[in-house]
Amino acid sequence: MSDPALKTQTTAAARQPSGPLQDWLATLSRIDAADQARAAPRRPAETQPAWEPRIVAPNEPMEAEAPPAAGGEQDDLAALMAENMVLKARLRQEHGRYDELQALLAEELRSLRAHVQQEIDRAEELRAERDLWMARAEALAQPLFQPRR
Repeated sequence: MSDPALKTQTTAAARQPSGPLQDWLATLSRIDAADQARAAPRRPAETQPAWEPRIVAPNEPMEAEAPPAAGGEQDDLAALMAENMVLKARLRQEHGRYDELQALLAEELRSLRAHVQQEIDRAEELRAERDLWMARAEALAQPLFQPRR
């Protein structure tokens, strides 16, 4: 390398933008930090570890002279049945929550629909009143526009 290339070094200050661009970048970084701070508490805290299926290793091939291990199979079967019961209970609980959410949503929709209907009725009343006043104004103004005899 040439001697001037060795002496020239880029500094961090030389790379940073100045003026409005620097202000804009600083504002963006503050907004990102604020968004991340707000988003962090919204994440639900996981109280239970995520469920994963239990993997059961297959038994070794049975030999004619070895008696079957009935106790081990029964333990595995009991564990699987217990796991199945827990999963069914969780499923019932989730269905209950889902039903509650559906009921709340249906009630909110009914309320919103009633509110919209009230606003539509009010707008119809205002239109009718406007039409009445327009008819009155036309009736009062009609003699002004008739030719005089």
